[in-house]
Amino acid sequence: MKRVIVLMQQLCKVGIATAFCLTFTIVVAQDAELKTAHQQINKDKKKLAVETLKKAVSTYPDAANLYYYLGKAQLLNGDRAGAKASFDKGVAIDHKVALNFVGQGYILLLEKNVAGAKEKFDEAIHLGKKDVTTLNAIAEAYLSDKAYQKDAMALLQRSKSLKPENAETQILLGDAFLLENNGGSCASAYENACYMDPSNPIPWYKLGELFMRSKNVPVVEEKLLKTISIEPDYALAHRELGEMYYLKKDGANAVKHYKKYLDLTDSPAKDDRFKLAFFYFMAKEYDNANKEFESLRKKPDVSSTTLKFAAQSQLKSGNLAESEKIFEEYLKHPDTKVDADDYANLGELRQQQGKDSLAAVAYEKSISLDRSQNEILQLLIKHYFEQKNYNNAERVCRISIKERKTPSTNDYFNLGRSLIAQKKYNQADSAFAKVIELQPKITLGYLWAARAKTAQDGDLREDPNAKMEWLAKPYYEELIKVGEPNKDKYKSDLITAYQYMAGYHLFKQENQQGKEFLNKILELDPENADAKQALKEINTPPQSQKPRRK
Repeated sequence: MKRVIVLMQQLCKVGIATAFCLTFTIVVAQDAELKTAHQQINKDKKKLAVETLKKAVSTYPDAANLYYYLGKAQLLNGDRAGAKASFDKGVAIDHKVALNFVGQGYILLLEKNVAGAKEKFDEAIHLGKKDVTTLNAIAEAYLSDKAYQKDAMALLQRSKSLKPENAETQILLGDAFLLENNGGSCASAYENACYMDPSNPIPWYKLGELFMRSKNVPVVEEKLLKTISIEPDYALAHRELGEMYYLKKDGANAVKHYKKYLDLTDSPAKDDRFKLAFFYFMAKEYDNANKEFESLRKKPDVSSTTLKFAAQSQLKSGNLAESEKIFEEYLKHPDTKVDADDYANLGELRQQQGKDSLAAVAYEKSISLDRSQNEILQLLIKHYFEQKNYNNAERVCRISIKERKTPSTNDYFNLGRSLIAQKKYNQADSAFAKVIELQPKITLGYLWAARAKTAQDGDLREDPNAKMEWLAKPYYEELIKVGEPNKDKYKSDLITAYQYMAGYHLFKQENQQGKEFLNKILELDPENADAKQALKEINTPPQSQKPRRK
């Protein structure tokens, strides 16, 4: 009998050991599942983390704590109803597990039922008065709303007193300090977490986020690169690096990290693909940008901004027709608030395709929105002169003159030219007078003022008896004064002035003075046929009349 009793005792011991080993194996397996889900969340694979945890609760349906972590993952995915069901199930399975009461309180807090939430939190604390994990979980729930920051801080200070070296507590303390805009204490808490748990990428990432608020780019870069050195697939760190390199105007690295983020995440935000397309554009990788924009264009809710940059990317690629097509889609989009640059870009696009008249239409619309665009005004002036549309050339010249803070000689010169072309000579006089005022030491204003005056004078070529007032004479005289010190530069203008002055003196029968100007012409242009012929006629005396034969 004694042998039987001993044998039974041994069998019981074996049974207890086996049960302990089985329990230990289940706990280790659960921890592995939780670790996998945690890594997936770091990779921003929130949907996959939910699936992993659903599989875990299916495998270990009696492990009540798993329902809490499933509920948290569901909240990250925006599934509040699913999270509530998970927390409730965890409480039903084992009402001694505090974390699921925290989860229920979290849901009530999100529903603005503060009193109900506090009851659940108190129940959780009752179950785990000295459990740092429980205290931190409640604090994390409170940190979902700035209004409860003080409640969170009180719990975290209590948690810190229980376990001073807990990195999770320090991370949450940093979050709490951040809510009250206490940047110094926030940074210290995150740095403490880095020291306490060197293999944890989260506090380094949070430091990067903190310094991003102040646009301290070098420090942001340092912290985020440290994050991915610890966890190369930490998705949100890659996203922030992409944003940071955008601020640095480093297109290549912005693309590299943002693409990595999108390759990792299973929960991209609505505008993430647009950002990648834009970063490709910034990096001048136009073919890749075009592919991304083309995909975005097919969406029924494509944004106006997407169409705008898609058009610009095609333009940079040299696909002018496609760019114009997309640009017209952009202009018709209901959300587009068209500005002057839009029409200026459309004008440039059309001009590059040789559609000059359509380009002018776009430029005119641009100017109607912003009259201060000097470059566009000059393009329009040039176009209208080429089209001999002098009335519009005059109009645009006057806009340019009015809009400039500093008067431009070129504006007044072009205005005068357009007025002469329309035979508005008196108005042209005023324009060229302004040219002379602005540039008295060059011949241009005097030459064109003289031409305007000549057009208002008689014309001996058309009417030998025309009344000549020689209105241009003072301007040609001034031209000669300005031009003669630099004859090489003003050779052509001087020849024109000498011809006029020679004609004036010969008309007045002042041959000697006339010859002087003709000789000046030949000094500059020895082969000038008109001057040679005029001198020949002056120097040949009239033939005497021959005596009549008887």
